[in-house]
Amino acid sequence: MTTATQPLLDYTALAAHSSGLAFLDSRGVTGEITYADLDTRARTAAAALHERGLRPGDRAVLPMPSSPDYFTVLAACLLAGVAPCTVVIPSNPQDVQSAGMRQFAAVLSVVRPAAVIAADEDTAKALAQVPGPLYLHPDDLRHAPPESFQPAIPGPDTVHHIQLTSGSTTAPKAATLTYAQVSANVNGLRTAFQLTPGHDRICNWLPLHHDMGFVVALTALHSGTPLDSMSPMGFLRDPLSWLRHISQRGATITSGPPFGYRTAVERYRRTPAQDLDLSRLRQAHVGAEPIPYSVLVDFRDTFAAHGLATDTLMPCYGMAETVLGATMSLKPYPATEHSWGRVKAVRLDREALHHHNTITPAHDDRPDITVVACGQPVGGLTAEIRHPDGTRCGDNEIGEIHLHGDSVMAGYLKPDGRPTPVPERTHATGDLGFHRDGDLYIVGRLKEMIVVRGRNLPPYDVEQTIETLPAVGAGNSAVFSHADNDGEHVIAVIETRTPADQAAALRLEIATLVRQSFGFTPREIILVRRGQIPRTTSGKRQRAQLRRQYLTGGLT
Repeated sequence: MTTATQPLLDYTALAAHSSGLAFLDSRGVTGEITYADLDTRARTAAAALHERGLRPGDRAVLPMPSSPDYFTVLAACLLAGVAPCTVVIPSNPQDVQSAGMRQFAAVLSVVRPAAVIAADEDTAKALAQVPGPLYLHPDDLRHAPPESFQPAIPGPDTVHHIQLTSGSTTAPKAATLTYAQVSANVNGLRTAFQLTPGHDRICNWLPLHHDMGFVVALTALHSGTPLDSMSPMGFLRDPLSWLRHISQRGATITSGPPFGYRTAVERYRRTPAQDLDLSRLRQAHVGAEPIPYSVLVDFRDTFAAHGLATDTLMPCYGMAETVLGATMSLKPYPATEHSWGRVKAVRLDREALHHHNTITPAHDDRPDITVVACGQPVGGLTAEIRHPDGTRCGDNEIGEIHLHGDSVMAGYLKPDGRPTPVPERTHATGDLGFHRDGDLYIVGRLKEMIVVRGRNLPPYDVEQTIETLPAVGAGNSAVFSHADNDGEHVIAVIETRTPADQAAALRLEIATLVRQSFGFTPREIILVRRGQIPRTTSGKRQRAQLRRQYLTGGLT
């Protein structure tokens, strides 16, 4: 049993907040709801869930976009003691064999929900091709007398929500997060955000199936801070609309991966917006994927003329396994060549870092990489760097990052529906990093997961999709990522017998398939002869060795 060190989140207090939520697309407001109205609707929906047979301890999967209905269903689940799991909406739910529906089926096999609550009746019917849970939609939850229902009373070990940590179509990992853990992290974020009632407003465009989008929204609900929830598609259609909304609505807090900040700068350079006022924005969190120093510099320099303060950008590090935030760059640094505001970086020798795991200052005649500090722990956590034998690393020694403390998850769900216990409340992240002057720096990963726009993807998912092409075939691809000063890039290596005059067409076919299936295009698609992908004696692809060959010019 857990002893909570922070007050548990209380969703019966929503009506006490005087503000509310607004929903935005690239053009403007599409809907609004006050916290008081959300409370009324959520209590009715919670009573309807109870009438439908859901009970405290059950789980519900929510394939829904950001909307008043989504937040109503979310709050209803929490009031009813039902643990929600927000997931990606399959892009083609009518086709049960599509990649989206295969991923959805994999989610259900892991989460084992009592109910799936979709955005509308048609989507619920399409998703119901995957049998098992009860399929509902918001109209099913509008007509139950709230007085017939009493909210569940959570304890520290009550499961608050389930968060998926990868996009796998085979066996996604599902982190189980209790009230004690979520409360510790959300209260830590409230402190880090320095939220002031009546002054602050949060603007968020990240999808709510993403841990950053979800927990930032929880922080708004818990604190009663006004939340502007922008659709991810609205951001992608017009990245500058994110900043226009911040300007026009006076948002003070926002968050996003480096991809978002880079995309906004690129759009501004093509089509400058002269009417932006970012002077009220005081925290812009940057995390969820490796942070290129150049992205921070470009965003600062591009929008300084529009009132962006030098201490607004805040590099962060975190993951679903710690609810969200693990470290944040909270304090200002002295201005130096690579430090300003809350941004601090070190310029290192790239070969020494990536091939010898050593911290060596950069020399002008050798390839370099600039690594950004991700700050200090938040949410009742401590961060240790450990050698492979488990001993602690000293400053400037690279090892695996281990996070310990109040926000660490209960564990990943097992097939029997219970979480795998986390030994000693410590999560071995699989990320490589080092400490310097109290700050955490991230330099790589032990695991082979690739990170694209803040989304974790197992390389084998991408490989399996590529290998459906007749010109490739099963087992003839390998996908890996690498980081440089411009960010993280995905490389696909393909063994094929395709003639040279058809190589360009095959690369285009692969790029199109990956973009349609996963929403990104590999940085490079390298075609090689059969037998050139290194493998173990048992035939497993050695992606790390392939990455080394690529970085040293040995891949032809």
